Amino acid sequence: MNFSHLNLKLWILNCLQANKIITPTEIQSKTFEKDNKDKNLIITSPTGTGKSLCYLIPILNVVDLNNNSVQSIIILPTKELCWQVYNNLLQFKKFNNHLKIEVLSQDTNCKKSQPQIIIGTPQKILSFLNSAKFEKKFIKYLIFDEADILIDFGFYSIIVNILNKIRHKQLLIYATSATLHNSLAHQLKNFITNAKIISCSSSIWLNDNLSHNIIYQTQTNAQPLDTLFKFVNIINPFFCIIFVNTKKEGELIYQNFIKLNMNAALIHKDIYERKRKQIYRGIIANKYQYLISTDLIARGIDLPFADIVISYGLPQDPMWYIHRAGRVGRNNKKANAFLIYKNSDDYLINRLIKRGIKWKFNIIKNNQLIEQPKKLKLLKKNLLDEDVNQEIKMIFNKGSKHIKPCYKKKIKNKIKKIKQKLRHKNIEAIIKKRLLIEQINKNKNRK
Repeated sequence: MNFSHLNLKLWILNCLQANKIITPTEIQSKTFEKDNKDKNLIITSPTGTGKSLCYLIPILNVVDLNNNSVQSIIILPTKELCWQVYNNLLQFKKFNNHLKIEVLSQDTNCKKSQPQIIIGTPQKILSFLNSAKFEKKFIKYLIFDEADILIDFGFYSIIVNILNKIRHKQLLIYATSATLHNSLAHQLKNFITNAKIISCSSSIWLNDNLSHNIIYQTQTNAQPLDTLFKFVNIINPFFCIIFVNTKKEGELIYQNFIKLNMNAALIHKDIYERKRKQIYRGIIANKYQYLISTDLIARGIDLPFADIVISYGLPQDPMWYIHRAGRVGRNNKKANAFLIYKNSDDYLINRLIKRGIKWKFNIIKNNQLIEQPKKLKLLKKNLLDEDVNQEIKMIFNKGSKHIKPCYKKKIKNKIKKIKQKLRHKNIEAIIKKRLLIEQINKNKNRK
């Protein structure tokens, strides 16, 4: 099947051909089947398989360019993803200047002139719907991109409010995700009625195009930061993304890169939106060799120039490592993902091994990478941690369908109580253990 067989408008086909997009990917072919027309869809497929076009092409093919009303709404979890989708749509706008698109942000205002397609985070979309005049009968598509993140980040109640404002009989709802777990599927079906699940994902953990590598040094006092600098000097990448677990780590690496006159940029949630947008434009223009980031850009962001991904330690949720690695190895291209080893990562590395990840261990010696196996400690993790994470997720997911005053403060207080409960359990376990040891010692003395 080619896109030319899909009965698309000429200007859409011209844009696809100009960008050398001729044949649909597997997930796109499944989505564009005739049986799926006029149906609500939940689309799940690994990163880099072209899920965005699964909803962008249907939206563009039905847009009424003579109608200056909102006709499609695209909701994403981060501003970076919003601008990426906007830039994808700008490619189509080059072939039809009547197309009107808008990203809802601090710099934009949709009240004066309504575009046919609006893009934004849940809060921005809800704010627009509360303040602007619109005809919901003209809205043909509502898209939840990276739906699992939208749910897990606590946007459920906002999503329900948005649906209550625009739902009508002809509205089509699409949700996309690289990971579709049972809890998410159940929650999505609560507000996406009669949804059909389309998937081409046999395993979210495995990607044949990706090689996973661990970088370490044998010295007992070797620091991860020293390992990172030695490694990047060896590989000298074209464009490398370095993921960190905290803003503090990112700042430390960035400042050291700048001191060494290395061409780097830093992104985390506390950097102003304009600055983040400026950095993103610089990346597209090949201005940087290194991008240091928290997991803010680990989901959905397509950076086609990236050839290497480095994780400076593993995130607590192994799934986020898979999303980090998924910034390369996209569109069937072979790529490498690297992990700068930390002693505390053994438990998480073992968890990923159980999921099917095959690691190559590489030691740095004489400014060269040498493959050398490394024994990992079989560290045990307190099982209560998983229970706590699940309880915290349930608090976000069970949020009120209507935004109430101080709701963020109430959620924080609930999470605080859960963590206090965990600490109390751990303290009780330690005290009981000590009392048991004391009792055993007393019995021994009596004998």
